[in-house]
Amino acid sequence: MTMTRALAGALVGLGLVGCFSASDDGGDEIGDTTDTAGDTTDTTTTTTDTTTTTTDTTESTDTTDTDTTTGDDPFVFADEPLISYTRVDRMGMPAVATALITSKDAYNAANPTDDTDADFLTEITASMMGLHAALDDDLMGLGVVPCSVADCLFGQVLTTMVPDTLQIDLSATTGFPNGRRLDDPVIDMTLALILLDLSVMGQDVMLFANLPLNPPANDVPFSPNFPYLAEPN
Repeated sequence: MTMTRALAGALVGLGLVGCFSASDDGGDEIGDTTDTAGDTTDTTTTTTDTTTTTTDTTESTDTTDTDTTTGDDPFVFADEPLISYTRVDRMGMPAVATALITSKDAYNAANPTDDTDADFLTEITASMMGLHAALDDDLMGLGVVPCSVADCLFGQVLTTMVPDTLQIDLSATTGFPNGRRLDDPVIDMTLALILLDLSVMGQDVMLFANLPLNPPANDVPFSPNFPYLAEPN
């Protein structure tokens, strides 16, 4: 059995968008010729219709609507005190709540300060013991050295993964567990913290990540611009 296939088998159980018309009635009306006794006098009566054009001047007043529609602000932020809310989920460090915590509801309702107070230390310890019991033989068979539960717990897990918050130190090198980049293999690295003795020469937090158990990179390149995610495919 190759190391890759064996380790894959061992870890598979971890689950690891108007026209206006101008009317002209006028014109010249020619009168009839009137014959009078004796002389005939043609009398032409010219009637001139005087058309008086009245221009109605409508004084137009521009009306500017100044009504402002006041509806609900689409961005209304709640200002209730924090005590009014109920936390339904929390997940800072990958895999902690998933793989090491059994009382999910109580853990989600708790605060990171509760982690620091060791409220969940007992079940984290029990979960680690179960993982080591199931995988240590396989790890040793593949030529890697697992750590003891105590050494992993106090030397690697509690110092890195508890409290369950994702932290960043701007003065230190970026990359998980100091922040989390899109291409960081966080699950492989977390498993190394839980399972391996990282003090052994040749064993580091990237040991599982460097094995061909998972694709080595995202199949679509990440964007160099915000929000940096690759196009969906």
